[in-house]
Amino acid sequence: MGTVAFNQARALASAGIDVTVFTRRQTRPRLRQPGVDLVELPALVAKGNAACLPQVLWRTGGFDLIHLHYPFFGTAELLAARRLLTGPPIVLQYQMDVVGEGWLAHFFRWHRRLLFPLILRAADGVVVTTSDYAAASSFLGPKLATLRSKVAVIPPGVDLGNFSPGDDPHGWRRRLGFNGGPLIFFLSRLDRAHYFKGLHVLFEALQALPEAGLVVGGDGDLRVQYEAQAEALGLRQRVQFAGEISDEALPAYYRAADVVVLPSVDRTEAFGLVLLEAMACGKPVVASRLPGVRTLVEEGQNGYLVEPGNAADLADKLRRCIQDGPVLGAHARQAVEARFSWPIIAEQLVRLYGDVLNRSETADQGVGHCVPPP
Repeated sequence: MGTVAFNQARALASAGIDVTVFTRRQTRPRLRQPGVDLVELPALVAKGNAACLPQVLWRTGGFDLIHLHYPFFGTAELLAARRLLTGPPIVLQYQMDVVGEGWLAHFFRWHRRLLFPLILRAADGVVVTTSDYAAASSFLGPKLATLRSKVAVIPPGVDLGNFSPGDDPHGWRRRLGFNGGPLIFFLSRLDRAHYFKGLHVLFEALQALPEAGLVVGGDGDLRVQYEAQAEALGLRQRVQFAGEISDEALPAYYRAADVVVLPSVDRTEAFGLVLLEAMACGKPVVASRLPGVRTLVEEGQNGYLVEPGNAADLADKLRRCIQDGPVLGAHARQAVEARFSWPIIAEQLVRLYGDVLNRSETADQGVGHCVPPP
């Protein structure tokens, strides 16, 4: 969500929109970009990626439109309540269903029943990444008939200049310890909020691919647990944990790989930006057959789909991608160029803003993005 919001703001600023981003203050440094104001607010209450930022109520009052990235528990509810009384119109970008585990699953069900309807009612426009995911969503799906006039399908984009095909000039394969054999790349935060990414399934699949190596990008509180699992399965020599990967280095990791994989296990995975980035770099992809995600993969053209949680199916599809990688990768780049460049996405957002503002009869002064912390 943070990557999508960052690139949206940059693309909208390039399109002439006055953009301010509001998010929670954190100790980690933020990327800044020309033409976009970044306002970091201290949280009244915070838990994980949720944060209550009451300051947004008076800090965003002078904007023409609020682009609210959802879920943003603790702040979305405040903005929705204000909109039902007064204040600038809201475009709600519905990123994903939040399923959760344990007590969090109960909280999310409670929120969906009591507070989510209020947030939807307050929204003047709703952005979904794919109609496929929206229809399959247990949150949005039942409400689509009444929301249809508000809903716009606008996917995330990808920076085609930064993520592009190329060789391995810095010798990343060698530096990662893989001089020969196929290389698989997996990228995610390794924390409890991203339990659904399916790395444990990928480890099982890797046992059936003794010639392949795996690079795991990302860090988090579950990394030690994943490292122990790889050790227990006898994979430690073939799995490299790369840790947090900088934005500057990320394209090189994609280019060094033979195939990029997204083996997510439930519908919390709504799209899969990593797939777009990989395909933009000319790499084939393997992804779970989940709503939203499945719309990005044309089987046998740019990659393959697998049944969520099926390690045998995953191993088979990874093997196919490795065999046909160059052809699949070329098709992947072509598909991304045609549909997912950020200038194309920015045009769609600007048209939506215009429609919402025309309906709300609001003067054109600026757009405030409210984004949960990454």
